[in-house]
Amino acid sequence: MSGPPDLATPLVAYPWVLVRLRCHVCPRNAEVRLAALAARYGHRVPVRSVLHAFMGGCPWNPHTELRKPQKYGHRCGAYLPDLTSGRPPDLPPTMTGLTLIEGGRADMLPAAPAPGRRRVVSEDE
Repeated sequence: MSGPPDLATPLVAYPWVLVRLRCHVCPRNAEVRLAALAARYGHRVPVRSVLHAFMGGCPWNPHTELRKPQKYGHRCGAYLPDLTSGRPPDLPPTMTGLTLIEGGRADMLPAAPAPGRRRVVSEDE
């Protein structure tokens, strides 16, 4: 595969093991293993078909016959969040590496001085 995946990418060329599906409109989401999708839909099916299957259960699905077309109505906001991300969704956090933070010790604000410690002695001693 020459570039990042898109909706026309077949499942056999999808670069990650986990396929995440989300919706902007409703709270529906799914995380499915690539092998399970390939077993169900076939390994040559494009990711777009999996997305349309996910949209099939959405109450805002524009492709269903149960809803009449609406000019200003809600539409299903199903999407694959990992198509725009360069990081795989199933990468363990320990393998992400270190993150460089701008600045350093010279940019730190000075800490407030610690209050002086003194012993309180009662008058009986």
